[in-house]
This record gives sequence, structure tokens and C-alpha cells, in this order.
Amino acid sequence: MMQGALIILLFCAAAIAARGQHAEALRRADSLTREWEVLWRRSDSMRVEAMFMRMRADSLRRAAASLPADSATQGLRVPTASVPMADSAVAIDSLILRRVRQGKTPRGTTLSDTLTARRLAEQPEEGTASYYAEKFHGRLTSSGERFNMHDSTCAHRWLPFGTKLRVTNIANDRSVIVRVNDRGPWKHGRILDVSKAAAVALDMVRMGTARVRIEVVSDSTDTRTD
Repeated sequence: MMQGALIILLFCAAAIAARGQHAEALRRADSLTREWEVLWRRSDSMRVEAMFMRMRADSLRRAAASLPADSATQGLRVPTASVPMADSAVAIDSLILRRVRQGKTPRGTTLSDTLTARRLAEQPEEGTASYYAEKFHGRLTSSGERFNMHDSTCAHRWLPFGTKLRVTNIANDRSVIVRVNDRGPWKHGRILDVSKAAAVALDMVRMGTARVRIEVVSDSTDTRTD
């Protein structure tokens, strides 16, 4: 009889301990989620502000290029307020930046992703691209799809999944339309990882990397390679 009671007591103690561990795990999960949200919003804001800095730098360079050749030697200063930020979309982008700073970003999304996509649609970006193939064929991508090296896809660090990009090999002017379905590349100095099929279209398989120009294109854009 006492042995049965002892077993029951041990069982109850184990159940209480399990419930305590469960509650502690949930509290820890909630804490990590809150920390993630803070870092997510901070990262989002920093990326948008970095984009504005680049736009500002481009505007200053254009303004400097339009000055007389001897203005620099005369110490002529360009009034900062008179330099246009970039284009007519700046007003909308400023609203997005304010929303980011105020933390009005839905959970799991970033406004900077949308802003980056729009910037690339208006102004192509240049950098080094690499490709990945057999080693990753059939593995899950960050979007949940299986990587197929025979499809024209790519990995980008933050553009929304499904975004279509025209990638042009600057050395030979060959281009291909790819779809973002993965995250990367993670090697410093590279802006894009393309599938093997896209690398073949760009004629970059032998070299492994290529200097490319990338721009966001609409769904209606012709997807044939050049």
C-alpha cells in the first residue's frame, strides 16, 4: 500500500516538474521573441537609413559633377539643402523610414525589403555573383522550396522571396531572369548566388564568379535569356 502511494507521489512530482519546465520553456521562448523583435526593427531601420545615405552620396556626386571645373579650387561649397535626394520617390521613402523608426513594422516582415526592391527597380546594383550547384541540389532553401540547380533561381540576402531579377554579366552582356527563393550569399563582397542553370546562361561557370548588374523586373518582363 505504501509502495503504491509512493509511486503516485513520484508520478505527481514528475508531472509538476514537467509543467514547471514547460512553463519555463514558454517564458524563455517569449523572452527570445521579444529580443528578436527589437533586433529585427533595429536592423530594419539601419538598412533603410544606410540606403538613404547611399542615395544622398549619389546626389552629392551628381551635384559636384555639374559644378564648374575650377569651383573646387575656389572652395565653393554646395548647399546641402539644395541637393535633391534622388528622385520623386523620396517622399514616399521618407514615410517608410518614419514608420520603421516608430516600430510600425508587422511581425515577420521588413519595410526595408520592399524599399530595397523598389530601389533596385529604379537603379540597378553592381557587384560580384557566385553560383551553387550539385552540393545543394535537392536541399531545402530558406523559402521552403527544394533547390533545383536546373531552375533559374537565386539567393539574395533580403529581397522578398519571389522577387524576379534580371542579372547581367558585365563582361559579356549576357543576362538571365532569376527568381529569389533562398538567402545568401554569406561570403563578404558578394551580392548574389545564382543556380547552375543561371550561371550557364551567364557563361560564368568556368570562372566561378562574375561581375554582374542586378535589377528588379516585373512579372510581365520577358524571361528569355540574351
